[in-house]
Amino acid sequence: MFGIVSKAQSKKFNNPIVDSIVIFEEKNGLVAVEAEHFYKQSNAEVRAWYRTSKTETANVGRDEDAPHFLDASNNAYIEILPDTRVTHSDQLIRGENFTDEAGKMAIVHYKVKFNTPGRYFVWVRAMSTGSEDNGLHVGLNNQWPAHGKRMQWCDGKNKWTWESKQRTKEVHCGVAHEIYLDIEKPGVHNIQFSMREDGFEMDKFILTTDKNYVPSEKGPAINLAQGKLPVAEAKVVQEQSYFNNISKALPENKVIASQEFPVEETNFYKNGKNWLAINPKEHKEAQTSTTFNFESGKYDVVFVGVGENDGSSTFSVSINNKLLGTYAPPLAKTMWEEGREFNALWRNIKLKKGDKITVTAKVGTDGKEFTRGRWAGIIFTPVGKGKQIQESPTTYLFIK
Repeated sequence: MFGIVSKAQSKKFNNPIVDSIVIFEEKNGLVAVEAEHFYKQSNAEVRAWYRTSKTETANVGRDEDAPHFLDASNNAYIEILPDTRVTHSDQLIRGENFTDEAGKMAIVHYKVKFNTPGRYFVWVRAMSTGSEDNGLHVGLNNQWPAHGKRMQWCDGKNKWTWESKQRTKEVHCGVAHEIYLDIEKPGVHNIQFSMREDGFEMDKFILTTDKNYVPSEKGPAINLAQGKLPVAEAKVVQEQSYFNNISKALPENKVIASQEFPVEETNFYKNGKNWLAINPKEHKEAQTSTTFNFESGKYDVVFVGVGENDGSSTFSVSINNKLLGTYAPPLAKTMWEEGREFNALWRNIKLKKGDKITVTAKVGTDGKEFTRGRWAGIIFTPVGKGKQIQESPTTYLFIK
């Protein structure tokens, strides 16, 4: 049976979902653990780790980026919230949204049985969407050794990325092979991760004795020494996006996706795989232009925007610097949403090959948070067909 996934709004998602008897096991110098399978959380008064999955989204203050569970291992991950320092321009408050002291704030605990003593290099699969959410500390048995401090991510922005580097004064993006834990005796040990920067998202971690090992994709399988993990959740199926549906609704359609427009020096950035957007902490307006390279003629023009739940962005479309029209999508019921009600239609528009198409976006606000001016692209369809293709299905996430 299929059903639309709801977005729960509860603080309960910082509670463990595994029992304290659950112990993961190292075999042949390697152990992998899903981040959401911590058995305990401590020092969580100011900041805490919250779980995100296809059925869980915590609402505990500022958190500007969209959920990323679809590409996460086990379709779930944990994030330190609230996230009040998103960009370098946000105030850094030590002991609140940043701490360079390992083991001070927001600690998650995991039990691991090690059969093989030795030096274990630590790899973490993380999602960094900015410059102030890419630092973490790792500890062992309530100790925080020097080579577990300041794990750092610089590469692989806006996608799940494996890394094992230590930030130093000389090398801010981190030195390879310098994040490790020394396991002196076999047996059960407590592996811990603590906050360095709020907004950090962790999907999975690996400890390996192989210095040259580099994880790929979602990493190796999990091994248990004791206990049971939660029953695997239902598979998520993502239907084709609204913009893709509307683009293919008629073979005569001409399409310019938003990410085909220039981004450099426009104040836009690429938001995921489908949208352009504005970072409201840096800009409140953005503009980009490209060339209409299709056959000259008359078209219905459908601009596909994205509704957001923290205000209404304003979009303007111009042809050769002459305004075609302006519109503001209504508020979305969820964090963001595509669909018929979030786009604009202009009928019977004369276009020539070589015309300059310009899109201007301005962020909106609900008085507390700002929108990001997200939009998916523009469809040029035969005259009289604009309304028809607008009825293409909306994007949904389904439980299967």
